[in-house]
Amino acid sequence: MRPPVLVLACLNLCRIYAYAQAADAPSFEVASVKPASPSATAISCSGGPGTTSPGIWRCSNVPLAFLIARSYGFQAYQFTPRAPCCQGRFDFTAKVPEGATKEQFQRMIQKLLEERLKLKLHHEQKEMAIYELTVGEKGPKLKESPPDASSEPEDPWAPPEFRMGVDGYPVFPAGRGGLAGANGHYRWTGFHVSMREIVTTLSFYLGRPVVDATGLKGNYDIDMKWGIDVAWLLESAGLRDQIAELPDTGPTGPTLIRAVQDQLGLKLNSKKGLGDFVVVDHVEKVPTEN
Repeated sequence: MRPPVLVLACLNLCRIYAYAQAADAPSFEVASVKPASPSATAISCSGGPGTTSPGIWRCSNVPLAFLIARSYGFQAYQFTPRAPCCQGRFDFTAKVPEGATKEQFQRMIQKLLEERLKLKLHHEQKEMAIYELTVGEKGPKLKESPPDASSEPEDPWAPPEFRMGVDGYPVFPAGRGGLAGANGHYRWTGFHVSMREIVTTLSFYLGRPVVDATGLKGNYDIDMKWGIDVAWLLESAGLRDQIAELPDTGPTGPTLIRAVQDQLGLKLNSKKGLGDFVVVDHVEKVPTEN
């Protein structure tokens, strides 16, 4: 059996965009939604703003739960992709209006789901464990981005390109950022990153809300590394027989919480607070006609 290689990539997956009512959003010029073929196995998405094909967006055999979580920017703790309501798979093809922004594109997908699949959902507040992000005792170690900083545009559907460095951590091409991990070694390289993006990404990987209490308002270039215990994950998933097949890539490095403290000069303080949860009230299994 092939040893597992865990890869979590594409920062855009966990980035939350400003929420607006989908009903007020612009619409796709033309859109087709139909159930995926029962024999389909591959899942693919391409196109839209920020890609080499901004005018045409296509998704094939995509799980509805994935598209809901992505288009609304829901975090892992808010909405599980295994929700029983949303396991259907669909094919989407849409013509995107010229000049549409990524934020408008997200709302177009929301509107499409609400119109064709009659998606209805609501939010509930529940008390849960959260993290409050503050500046560490010795001050932040964040490097402010130059005012004219820019990086190459990213394809929001594609994972970032990377190779594995000699230290076992991903290395991205010069001038390109990304977040990726393999065999328990994770790296996040980002340019012109806001605190909002930092807390959003930390919330995704820590599995609970992170509240920004740093007071920092700038944009930053970051390069941080951390590790996870893949053997523990396999043990928890009942895959103990695969532990022996894990490649020896050396120590996994600091935990994400320790990396935030040592590499960013920030501190994650565990406390109780309110978390926002998403409940799907209704969704059709068959879309309305195109």
